[in-house]
Amino acid sequence: MIANTIKRIQAGDLDAYEEIVRQYQGLLMGYAAHRLPHVDVAQDIVQLTFIRAYEQLNEYKPERDFGVWLCVICKHFILTESERQRRQSRNLASYRDALQTRVWEMMWVEDDQGPARELSALRKCMMALQTQAARVVRLRYDEQKSCQDIAESMQRSVTWVTSTLWRARKSLRECMDTKLSEEVTT
Repeated sequence: MIANTIKRIQAGDLDAYEEIVRQYQGLLMGYAAHRLPHVDVAQDIVQLTFIRAYEQLNEYKPERDFGVWLCVICKHFILTESERQRRQSRNLASYRDALQTRVWEMMWVEDDQGPARELSALRKCMMALQTQAARVVRLRYDEQKSCQDIAESMQRSVTWVTSTLWRARKSLRECMDTKLSEEVTT
């Protein structure tokens, strides 16, 4: 049965692929949802799996179980997403640690104006950021929104959000270092 359906798909019958999606979406959704922390991420992974399976349909070998073949594709997307989430978590933890260390150091600066200078520099640097980058930083750190939530609210991809955050943090760090060193030399 699946061999005939695949032949129809390869002949350009998209309705045949819709049959496959309906038949296997429950299997893949269960597979992905069991391995990922959020249902919406699992849904995205299942969608990517069906797209990739369609693109690689010529590579499917009829002697293999089609559901297993789909699960293998899905597994690769799950592993990639899990690694991305671990990396994001490590980066956030690293950023928090660095920020906590910096705040702690600021509290013990002999000059009582240390924290005020740093906050003033941060405010000026935030104003110098591009509007979207500043919005992403505020949503992430002031409002504690997840990158997924930010992406949805701004109608962007999670990759765009994480890249924007990375560039914004780098820009803020460089800007603050410049502003604070200018104050010391003045």
